[in-house]
Amino acid sequence: MISKIFKLLSILSAIALIGYTIFSWNKSTNQSMLISQLLMMSMLVFGGIDNLLSKKNIMKGMGIIFLAVAIFIAVVSIIKYG
Repeated sequence: MISKIFKLLSILSAIALIGYTIFSWNKSTNQSMLISQLLMMSMLVFGGIDNLLSKKNIMKGMGIIFLAVAIFIAVVSIIKYG
C-alpha cells in the first residue's frame, strides 16, 4: 500500500516536471531552474523510496542510487542558489 503511494507520487512529480518544463521552455531565470531541479529531486526521492521498499535486491540498489542522485542535486542547488 505504501509502495503504491510512493509510486503514484513519483509519477505525479514526473508529470509536473514535464508540464513545468513545457510551460517555462524559453525562461532561463534562476527561479525556473530551481523549480525544475526541485521537481526532479522530488521525483527521484519518491522513486528511490519506492524502490527501497521493494523486496528485490536489485531494486533496492536502484533506490539507493536514486536517493544519492537526489542528494547530489540538492547539494548542487544549495551551492548554486544558496
